[in-house]
Amino acid sequence: MTAGPTGTQQLIEQVRSEAAGGPYVVSERPYGFDLTIDVADARWYTLIRKNRLKRVFTHEVRLDEADRTISITDVENRVRWDAGSTANGGLSLHAERSVQRGRIYSWSFHKEFGVDADTGQVGAVVDYTFSSGEGRELVREAAERAGWREKMARDQRIGLVFALIAVAGLVVGGLITLVISLAG
Repeated sequence: MTAGPTGTQQLIEQVRSEAAGGPYVVSERPYGFDLTIDVADARWYTLIRKNRLKRVFTHEVRLDEADRTISITDVENRVRWDAGSTANGGLSLHAERSVQRGRIYSWSFHKEFGVDADTGQVGAVVDYTFSSGEGRELVREAAERAGWREKMARDQRIGLVFALIAVAGLVVGGLITLVISLAG
């Protein structure tokens, strides 16, 4: 008798099934899985390249099968590259990269209109919207249906602690300033 898939494997397969046909791809990792916009898929690469998208979003999903909990960390990679020739005929190549981690809220849209060369009709040539929460919701909904619950990711907890320390520092500083101004 063979053992069936574990709860972790079932959740990964559920998310993979729901992401099928869309721009996301699921990659298994030792900690769980990543849900990433699939820039290698030719259907989506053309759209991303054509519209000059410079951001790639990954949702790192950490799974704790014993507690049946998930934590989601958003990772935004920004990439810029230029290649061409310089004024003196030499070649130039420029590349830069930055990464942001935690809970990222981002929404963007892009529309371009053009005239069809054959018909002369005006229409949308480029029309897309992006929400960083879309992939996160895909994971949350699949996890909820499978009986998993979400907990705050480590990066978010660290950020929350620093935010609380900053607020406490501002409150203490404000009280000190108030006492000094009242004392005269």
